[in-house]
Amino acid sequence: MEQLIKRCHEFLVSHINEASMTEEEKNYRVEHSLRVANFGKYLAERENADSKIVVISCLLHDVGKFDTEDNMEHGRVSARIARGFLNDTTLSQKEIEDICYAIAVHVDGKCGYDYEETLESKIVSDSDNIDRFGALRIYQTMAWGKECTEGTIQERIEAVRTIIRKRMELKDQYNLETQTADKIWKDYLKYQIEYFERYLKELEITTLDTL
Repeated sequence: MEQLIKRCHEFLVSHINEASMTEEEKNYRVEHSLRVANFGKYLAERENADSKIVVISCLLHDVGKFDTEDNMEHGRVSARIARGFLNDTTLSQKEIEDICYAIAVHVDGKCGYDYEETLESKIVSDSDNIDRFGALRIYQTMAWGKECTEGTIQERIEAVRTIIRKRMELKDQYNLETQTADKIWKDYLKYQIEYFERYLKELEITTLDTL
């Protein structure tokens, strides 16, 4: 298992590095995949899922991210790319099919062919969503979303209010597939909301009007 995981990681890095993207983008995609795989392992152990299927699926879930300009298709593209690699491993055909299915559906729940939904596929999707709302994403929101850090104070206030509103809507209206993941994800969202609410308060007193 350990050797197979290492091979999957090497394949991921090799394929991602072929993309005509910045080093920052390529590094982020590999690092994101490692975090998702670790979340997946944790969830699989607690949801009684097949850890091998989950970890490999998570590692390779974005291997084809830069092979399509249609973001909604990158799961299915990644599955096709992963299949070529997986066919050259000691995995059984059923394991390969389960992995490719989990990768294919992680974006929008559609794999493009008939296949019975699996617990492992739900965990891959959950793990991906958890990483998209962790502490690191706060930094990325601030670094990439210049509307939070540039412009007038009022423009920044409005941008942060929008972020808070969207995070609260997600927390109240959306649930992840597994109970374990949903609890973690809601906790992550709560943390983000609290951070941006504190940031908002500081922006709101950056004025003479309250003196």
